[in-house]
Amino acid sequence: MSDIKILVAMHKEAGVLKNPLLLPIQVGSALAERRLPDMLHDDEGIHISGKNKSYCEMTAQYWAWKNLRADYYGFFHYRRYMSFASVYPAGRKGNPKAGCCRPYQEADSLDGCRSKYALEECRMRSVIERYDVITVLGERMDVTVYEQFCQFHKKEDLDRAVAILKRHHPRQRKACDDYMNSKSIYFCNMYIMRREYFESYMQWLFPVLEEFEAGDFAGCSGSEMRIAGYLAERLFGVYYTWLKHEGQAKCAELQYVIFHRNIRQFRIGKKGLTIKIDMRKVNRILPAGSCRRRLVRRMMR
Repeated sequence: MSDIKILVAMHKEAGVLKNPLLLPIQVGSALAERRLPDMLHDDEGIHISGKNKSYCEMTAQYWAWKNLRADYYGFFHYRRYMSFASVYPAGRKGNPKAGCCRPYQEADSLDGCRSKYALEECRMRSVIERYDVITVLGERMDVTVYEQFCQFHKKEDLDRAVAILKRHHPRQRKACDDYMNSKSIYFCNMYIMRREYFESYMQWLFPVLEEFEAGDFAGCSGSEMRIAGYLAERLFGVYYTWLKHEGQAKCAELQYVIFHRNIRQFRIGKKGLTIKIDMRKVNRILPAGSCRRRLVRRMMR
């Protein structure tokens, strides 16, 4: 059998589905006040654990690259797993059969999810071993990948990262432009790759992030500190787009599941009543990636 290792990034104690393919790892261990028990830690061996505030879950991916030996490498989050219930093979033009599929589902907890989302070891192996690269379904937006990033982060950061990418990897210029102008975004930094593709991706990605990091971070705070992780999320989409353009890798996409209670508070007017809304119900009415959701977004602008 193939040696499949899927790391589940953790920064606090939380449940992990009992499955021999899933290995919890504490990210940012070098910065943590307490080491979480019964799991891997990203500050052992060769590591960049101390950069977790900027690199986020990428410190686990770097650790796996430098310290772990496997046939397949995968990465989930403690609140986000891929669902193996349905598989959408991807070609040069994406996934036509997944056009109306929601990119993610929501659940209260891991309880009872094993069969619902086909997270049994046998099923996961049968899917993983058929492909070279598996990632989450792209989420259709009403803006481009480039525009969506600029809505929440500094445009200058993405421009600089793209310039570094194109200088390091001139063969990926077209894939980069195609993805940045696409309206289908690959979120989460979640994927499963055969060893040769994973190693190639790590060798492709980290020099770009390291050169970006060498720039001026003075004055960064809050979410800006996590910029390397946000950029890696977009750069993965570029790499994945390039793989599909090349047509050599067998690729597939899966829904993912978010385990949380998504209750948000909204204030009506500046001093008005505060109401609580279960966003999972909203998401069922306006599914992610749906035309209805994009229409509502346009109307709210």
